[in-house]
Amino acid sequence: MASSNSPIPVDDGFNEYESAAKRQKSTTSKVWDEMTKLECENKNELKAQCNHCKTIFSAKSSSGTSHLRRHLNSCLKKVSKDITQYTIATQPSLGGVPFIKNYKFDADECRQAVSTFLVCGKHSFRTVEEPGFRHMMRIASPNFKNISRYTAARDVLMYYAKERDRVKEELAKAPGLICLTSNNWNSEHTNDEYICITAHWVDKDWKLQKRIIRFRALFPPYDGLNIADELVLCLSQWGIDKKIFSITLDNASYNDVMVSCLKNRFRANRAILCDGAFFQVRCCAHILNLIVKASLELADDVVSKIRNGIKYIKKSGIRRKRFYDVADKSFHLNVTKKLRQDVCVRWNSTYLMLESSLYYKDVLDYWGQRDKNYQIFALSKDEWRNVAILCKFLKVFYDVTCIFSGSNYPTANLYFRGVWKVHKLLLDTVKGPHSFLTPMVKQMQEKFNKYWAEYSLILSCAAILDPRYKLNYVQYCFTTICGIHASDFVETILSNLRLLFDEYVKRFKSTSSSLAGSSNVSDKNPVDSSLDEHNVNSVDFGFGGDFDESDDYKRYLNESSTMSEKSQLDIYLEEPALELNSQIDVLDYWSKSSVRYNELSLLARDLLAIPISTVASESAFSMGKKVITPLRSSLKPKTVQAVVCLDDWMRAKGFSTVPHGGHRRLRARFLLGSTSGEGCGCFGRDCGSSGRGSGCGCWRMTHIDRIMNAEVFASPMAKVFEFHKAMKIGKKNGSSTAPHAISHATMAY
Repeated sequence: MASSNSPIPVDDGFNEYESAAKRQKSTTSKVWDEMTKLECENKNELKAQCNHCKTIFSAKSSSGTSHLRRHLNSCLKKVSKDITQYTIATQPSLGGVPFIKNYKFDADECRQAVSTFLVCGKHSFRTVEEPGFRHMMRIASPNFKNISRYTAARDVLMYYAKERDRVKEELAKAPGLICLTSNNWNSEHTNDEYICITAHWVDKDWKLQKRIIRFRALFPPYDGLNIADELVLCLSQWGIDKKIFSITLDNASYNDVMVSCLKNRFRANRAILCDGAFFQVRCCAHILNLIVKASLELADDVVSKIRNGIKYIKKSGIRRKRFYDVADKSFHLNVTKKLRQDVCVRWNSTYLMLESSLYYKDVLDYWGQRDKNYQIFALSKDEWRNVAILCKFLKVFYDVTCIFSGSNYPTANLYFRGVWKVHKLLLDTVKGPHSFLTPMVKQMQEKFNKYWAEYSLILSCAAILDPRYKLNYVQYCFTTICGIHASDFVETILSNLRLLFDEYVKRFKSTSSSLAGSSNVSDKNPVDSSLDEHNVNSVDFGFGGDFDESDDYKRYLNESSTMSEKSQLDIYLEEPALELNSQIDVLDYWSKSSVRYNELSLLARDLLAIPISTVASESAFSMGKKVITPLRSSLKPKTVQAVVCLDDWMRAKGFSTVPHGGHRRLRARFLLGSTSGEGCGCFGRDCGSSGRGSGCGCWRMTHIDRIMNAEVFASPMAKVFEFHKAMKIGKKNGSSTAPHAISHATMAY
């Protein structure tokens, strides 16, 4: 395994980030911080202009810089800056604690801050050339030297290389094993495939960490073997190829081939636990999507009436205003909660539409009595009852999906309870009195049995290591579903947990013995030579020559004590569980229990790091593919990786621009192409277009982008406008890509 201090091995152009700084040789004299080079008509002649008084001097290489330095020392318009004139800066740190320091301008630090601003804010590199940005920087920091978009792009690449080394060091210091998620993204502009690999682990402070470590274009063929090679190369470059615990994947057919190939490679290096029995974890959010998608198509009658009725009301601004006035004045409802429309690619929008319609049920009935055109959409009492039942039914899937797709807390321990709730709901509903749900539920059961007929063993083990559940809760859940056969399932899970725990005990003892051995060698006490010559242990008593029974006797004592003493796992399981619905930080629990359960806590650390979803919360409900829009896909692959990874790493540092509930925020700038005639606003060398002004679709922000990027999507009309905008993009690119564009356009719904 590569050392944590050694550079990442590169054989695929990985070092191109470090070479970004070498493309343009910079002047080293400090006078150029306050002087600007001027080009003359005669290329052999060079001038320098003072930034303070604008005086022009000769700047030939033969003239040196002494005369420029003398001028700066005596320049009347130069602001004197010595230690007594430093500004005291009081700013809140990322942790919220204010700190006071003497401010001194640092050009490198300022450029790094600009890179952070561009990446975290999803701004175009051309932002640094805009008059507004330069005016802001001139006021905020007069010493800041304006940079071009090319320089900004190089700064981002260099910043990425610097942060990459820091993240590599974090991974090397991870006390436990590392879990991976991998999924593929598709470019709707170039039809290229990208692979996104994310590392998850629990650090020494028992905090869950997540970092994107690769976001690169794949080369055909896009099969399991090729993707496995890419993943192995990535792990080798990051030096974590012998620290992998599991990988979470969706249900794509090529993933089975990829996992088989990875297992074989890890077995050869002895870098996999239990012969890979627990290596693969299937994405639970993806499976839930498949289950719900199979059902909604069969429950479209009453849903269509609600959908079309809401469209009718929201189509007219006057009608919409009258509707909310009636709701406010006559029914005293909180009209800040609006009627919601659904879209075909996000099933949670259908649930939210039904929920909002139930909230305005009385108003909709009132509207149906007074508007003849709306009467065809009005629902009967039985239909409203069915809507309430369907909404309650979908709420379970909605809540479970939200829990499964979290990334800031452990989810492995929550898998068992979530899947059991879905399983129990399907069994109870198909036997229940609501016959209109029966066809839909049977379709869902087929999908459920296809993927979850057998609960994941490794994730069921994680549930037992949640102090609220332990073994009794697992037994209860299986009893409610399997009856007398529950004990068979419980015994299978428990035996696998013991197998895994024994593996960790062996690793823990081997680590402890190696440390103890090295300590004994170094701390060995000196022995008197005369005593050593007459050491009784060296005397042959004639009972077997060189045979020494002391080691065998120690082994016997260890085995006897192991058989008689209870393991840490047994002690943990015998203790009473915590309150089932208590709000606890399970990582904090194991952090405090690590002294008592030193071996079991190692297993808990790695199990709780397993992510059960490959998608973030904003994508968990989408039925479309994960798509890279033309605005990003037109960049060079190395730039795409630098921007995506750096953005993720900055969020881990606290530079998050997305508030809680950020999945409701729409990033419309990635949907809109450039406007012909304005210039593409691209990154120059990164542009894949044949020329500027041709609508290359680069990552840019037009005026409409800035407007739409604000939180204006609280407005229903803005949502409708964006929906139609996405439809136009989809039609322009062909009908097959329309749902992909819509899926991004409706991310906030």
